[in-house]
Amino acid sequence: MSTTLYVRLPHRPHDQPQPWQFGTLPFALVRTATADTARRGQARATPEVLREGHARIADLPAAERLVLILAASDVLLTTASVPPLPPARLKQALPNLVEDALATEAQPCHIGVGPALDGSAARGPRQRLLMVADRAWLRAVLDAFAEHRHRRRHVLAAQLCVPLASAAEAGTEPSLASADAPPPAAALVVEAAASALARSGELGDELGGELPGTGSDAARQWQLTVRTGAHAGYGLLLGDDALAAWQALAPAGTWYADADAAAAAPVPDLRQAARASWQLWIEGAQECLREPALDLAQFEFAQGRADRWNLVAWRVPLALLAGIVLVQVIGMNTHWLLLRREQQRLEAAQLQALRGAFPQIQTVLDAPLQMRRQVEQLRTASGRSTPEDFLPLADRFAQAARRLPPDALQALEYRGRMLVVTLKPGTDTAGLRSAARQAGLQMEEDKAGGAAGSTSSSAGTPVTPGSRWTVRPGL
Repeated sequence: MSTTLYVRLPHRPHDQPQPWQFGTLPFALVRTATADTARRGQARATPEVLREGHARIADLPAAERLVLILAASDVLLTTASVPPLPPARLKQALPNLVEDALATEAQPCHIGVGPALDGSAARGPRQRLLMVADRAWLRAVLDAFAEHRHRRRHVLAAQLCVPLASAAEAGTEPSLASADAPPPAAALVVEAAASALARSGELGDELGGELPGTGSDAARQWQLTVRTGAHAGYGLLLGDDALAAWQALAPAGTWYADADAAAAAPVPDLRQAARASWQLWIEGAQECLREPALDLAQFEFAQGRADRWNLVAWRVPLALLAGIVLVQVIGMNTHWLLLRREQQRLEAAQLQALRGAFPQIQTVLDAPLQMRRQVEQLRTASGRSTPEDFLPLADRFAQAARRLPPDALQALEYRGRMLVVTLKPGTDTAGLRSAARQAGLQMEEDKAGGAAGSTSSSAGTPVTPGSRWTVRPGL
């Protein structure tokens, strides 16, 4: 189960200076079914209201989702032909689309783009719902809730949160043309317009007196919320006389009233009106949330991607990734253990071979190196030459150099268990290296000069010109 906090905001005050100080706000904490519960067939369960009442923003309970309901008088619903533009360019073009419907400048307004109304899927401009609100007021509201603990946030217009009733439920007779599908009747909600901003008293203390509009006249102001269609509605602030006069122009539909309006009954229709409780607003808001385009939190007021991260939708890919990583780690460790055992087996075999051939060795540090040294010592003791001695090296190099011209070899030295050969410039060294490789020798150019040995004596004999090469036994 998940929790949702619904908060209704007061109408924007036109007679109070900024910054606005919010007081106690009406709220309802609701527990709803999650997506898993919905898949099990329990999505139609009635939401359970855990808490409701009035509280300051700092005292509101935390919830997974926060739904802010703006007053209907602060949101203008209109339609326009909206071209398909990127979000940045669309935001710049929207004021030009609504300036004819506004009595003020369009630039200070925040304009949200609602769903398409024409129902066509063709490319090009489409008739869409536009929701216009004051940008400064919306920013003040969202800044006030910046410290509230929630994961997702939505901003809805109050006129879209009033459930529509069918014509039969409203008590009107449907026409013959619409007998099969009666059109929805209007929904009208009348409430006392006592502003929550005036309840806090903070702004009044700063001004040193009573706030404008908080006296007896404010108690007789009524906040009217009217929904005339699926994407149409408006809000008004009217007194007793104005509300009675407006009733003659009111559309036919279902009336709702709060306790103050039902007791005062400024218009006759309120005497039989249904109660405007939180269940009414919750039902309408949930229906509104099913259409994401009706959310006013767009453009600069939209939440970031991190706030919209849904771990539930990524459970299967994340579980698959964790399984792959786990299998990879287990496989690598298993392979390492197999290689470790093979290494230990080879080291044990080398140690056994060394101790079997030379049992006098007490300490074994590097079995292959010690074996090689012991074999060389035995060969030397027996009078046999090693491949790195001068005679074997010179003999095999003579076999490889038998095709050289008589004057190609200028010098031949034996230093550091290798031959240092000086060849005449212009000698075919590529063929000589190939022949040396076939004879089991490794022939490399001595680029270090006299690092391996020098042809100059201590008396200062000049170095023999030519290319110098080192010859060793092949690997």
